Amino acid sequence: MVSNTPSNGAPAPSKQKSKAYLSSVAIQSDAIKYRQKYKELKRKVHEIEQENDKLQALTLRIKGNIQRLRLERAILYEHLESRVQQVPVVSEIPEAETRTLEADAEVSAHSDEASKPKDTPNEPHEPDVAAPPAPTA
Repeated sequence: MVSNTPSNGAPAPSKQKSKAYLSSVAIQSDAIKYRQKYKELKRKVHEIEQENDKLQALTLRIKGNIQRLRLERAILYEHLESRVQQVPVVSEIPEAETRTLEADAEVSAHSDEASKPKDTPNEPHEPDVAAPPAPTA
């Protein structure tokens, strides 16, 4: 019987290539897939970073607007408070002044009626409409 082993005892080289050589095509196709996946993930990361930068700028601008509006509101409240302090409250007006104000309102209402022209007989008569009472405050 003839054996496939050489005289030195080492196994004879087989005619088939090793598994590493057989799978080189598979390794190359996997490498191509991984490169494509890497490029796509890198592109997505870049897009997300750009979107994040835009949102961060928007957030900063909105926070600035909020600070400005809070300052404006505080200024308007101060302005309103100073105006309220200048205008007397109705209960603080002396009674004599209240009577004078009411009398002035009545006089102005009567003078408005006197200044109206009288209806002529040829024109249709419009019914008189009662004027609303003048505000007292």
